[in-house]
Amino acid sequence: MKIGLVSISFRKKSIKELIKATKESGLEYIEWGGDVHVPMGKAKLARQVSRLMHGSGLKSASYGSYFGLIYHCDEHFPMPFKKVLRTAKALGAKTVRVWLGWPYCGCKKGCNVFICQKHYRKNVAITKKLCNEAEKYGLTLSIECHFKTLSDDYHDTLKFLEDVGCDNLRLYWQPNHAKSFEYNLEALKALRPYISNVHVFNWNEKGEKFPLGDEKGVREWTEYIKVLNDENAEERIFFLEFMPDGELNSLPREAKALKALIEAVSSQQSAISSLH
Repeated sequence: MKIGLVSISFRKKSIKELIKATKESGLEYIEWGGDVHVPMGKAKLARQVSRLMHGSGLKSASYGSYFGLIYHCDEHFPMPFKKVLRTAKALGAKTVRVWLGWPYCGCKKGCNVFICQKHYRKNVAITKKLCNEAEKYGLTLSIECHFKTLSDDYHDTLKFLEDVGCDNLRLYWQPNHAKSFEYNLEALKALRPYISNVHVFNWNEKGEKFPLGDEKGVREWTEYIKVLNDENAEERIFFLEFMPDGELNSLPREAKALKALIEAVSSQQSAISSLH
């Protein structure tokens, strides 16, 4: 299991500041956000960032685009998807994070995420085409499991993945802070075969942020990591997303806490395996 940083954790910090902080925190990877740091369609900037990363011994393993696969019925994609793919390729990323809709997205707004069957079928077909385009660039698409989008419930997410049926359509998992730990663990186990990378944070149901090393963070993430420590563990990256206090100075502490959790789980499971 590898560890990295999501750049949108610090939207006000510069690219060079984030590269320096990531390196000093002992991390190897950055998921660059497509809203502020490396905007979608800015391939020239992406190449510059790639050179800076390479010079620091870091890797841009992921491009966190803000391209939504599903919009309201009367809305359109923000730009040709090829521009997003070219940006990711120039960045040196292997996967492009996309959204399965936006908060409250669907055929109506409200507390319940909803999409009509006609629009659902249309977007399954569109997603298949986008996956085919990504494959030409050697890229994987990964849906972000995000609350209040159409991936809010893992049953819907699983159905969408199965309906699209493309090998290069994967998932970025993260706990749904609006739901219980028991639900999140159940969702993780069900979605695990599709999970490429993970977003790591420690929030409560109100969205309040806490250190990863506190009692709740250690207890819950220990169980999540146990599930993810499978045959695909070496390929997955655990990206730290948002600091509990929003400060860049907290990154080394959070990185240390995540490393300790991963090492503890790996050691425990190795010890158990040696007994058999």
